[in-house]
Amino acid sequence: MTKKEYEIYEQRFQDFMERMDLNNLSTKSDENGNCEPYFTWRRCDVCGGLAGDRYDCNGYSPTNGIIEDIQACPDCVYYAEYGQLDDMTMMDMTD
Repeated sequence: MTKKEYEIYEQRFQDFMERMDLNNLSTKSDENGNCEPYFTWRRCDVCGGLAGDRYDCNGYSPTNGIIEDIQACPDCVYYAEYGQLDDMTMMDMTD
């Protein structure tokens, strides 16, 4: 990933959060407390990434309360938690 691609990714993430008026994005767990990804051909609701693993997520909107049924890729889940992509991606980033 290049720095320019990372900037575009960050902008897509922020645009989604603003459009949905969300303060956070969190994974939902099943009745046993597990948060397991699953494969889908759908794009990531957050960044628009192509088919791949998704987590069922929700977020809190001060205006609309809890927003359910958000399908987010692992990158978006990680970014929502830590404010950046995983360490290997960040270290391997090129100009």
